[in-house]
Amino acid sequence: MRTPTDLSDADERVLRHLRDGGVDYPALIAANTGLHIPLVERRIATLEQREFVEAATAERIYRITDRGARALAGDAAASADATGEAAADGGSPMNGE
Repeated sequence: MRTPTDLSDADERVLRHLRDGGVDYPALIAANTGLHIPLVERRIATLEQREFVEAATAERIYRITDRGARALAGDAAASADATGEAAADGGSPMNGE
């Protein structure tokens, strides 16, 4: 069973792409990960809220943060305080996408 700090498959694919490739646009992340653009956009919004990615420019090119790299490596503590934010707004930080 997943815990709120777990990353979905899509999250892992996005984070790995950004870790390995640096910064990228959501559409190019989608193209390079085999994910659909709307899914990437939703996952990036969640990952940004959890501070695992950040906008690198005003054009919304994203990069992975140190915290996102730790979460990708399996460090549950990296996202512990983000879990409370997701619960406060009524949703799970990972909706199974």
